[in-house]
Amino acid sequence: MKQLNLLLIFSLFLFAAPLSAQVMGNYGKQNEQQYQNVIPDAQFRALPRNAILRDDNVLEIGINALSNQRADSYTAIFSVMQLGKTAEETNSLLNSRLDGFLADLLTLGIPKTDIYVDMVNFLPRYEYDVNKKLFSPKTYTEIPKGFELQKTVHIRYTTPGLLDDIVTAAAKQEIYDIIKVDYFINDPNKVYKELRNAAFTYLNEIEATYREIGIELDSAYLSTAENAWVAYPINRYESYQAFSTQLIDQSDKNAIINKADKPVSRFYNAIPANDYDIVLNPEILEPAVQFSYNLVARYTLDPYKPKENTVVKKEFLWLTPEGEVKRLKVE
Repeated sequence: MKQLNLLLIFSLFLFAAPLSAQVMGNYGKQNEQQYQNVIPDAQFRALPRNAILRDDNVLEIGINALSNQRADSYTAIFSVMQLGKTAEETNSLLNSRLDGFLADLLTLGIPKTDIYVDMVNFLPRYEYDVNKKLFSPKTYTEIPKGFELQKTVHIRYTTPGLLDDIVTAAAKQEIYDIIKVDYFINDPNKVYKELRNAAFTYLNEIEATYREIGIELDSAYLSTAENAWVAYPINRYESYQAFSTQLIDQSDKNAIINKADKPVSRFYNAIPANDYDIVLNPEILEPAVQFSYNLVARYTLDPYKPKENTVVKKEFLWLTPEGEVKRLKVE
């Protein structure tokens, strides 16, 4: 059997370079080639945003502010599916599982007011009955097979670590489908107000700095615009694959390549603070609700007028004894 020439590609888990104090991580290594194709050296340096000059008498200042907020409460949603031969049997089997699940939730300190069971669907199921006659093709006929019942359980809690116990209680009743976890902030307007105040304070500091170099922004015509948005953790999870592989010499066209299934990992990827001038609560340990605020201030200054040189002309006048005024020519 002809040997294949294998070209080793040193990938995610190869430590050929000297180790540093911090670890890039598999996700960063996986995306390194993608960064190189877009912006050279992007993974080694931060690229500043370009400054934009408007008209000669227009100064525009943009301020971005970010606030990382720990959620005040969470809602986990589980899906419960049950199959049965009859409607009564299906409903009874599912309710039995739910009763055990809800009882365990109460022992975890979750009150009934923080639990809601939602009916999603209740459908009959069908299967095909095959009938083969001697001189005719097969006939497929749908016949009732049973029933399918689906409900969702909404669970509100305030301690993030409690989710592990909730999942364990669900697994005891063969409930394995956790649909999502929602994050809630009790007073988002308070967060936006804090961001707005921080942005305008920062703007006042900029005005003071310009005043020191002789540019009076206080006397300019000012117009502003603002925008705000929020990113929840459910939208900030990304996936990647961590593995090392080999490149096979394609000269052997008869070679059969059987690829193994690669595991897909997911992780919470917070909005980075690169493009923000102000960051409130910058350190994130757990997934957070991230509020963003953008302020644009446009100052229209008086048009610049070049300084005109003033020419002073001297004239000599003589007032005669008769009261006449005569202009004298003096060289």
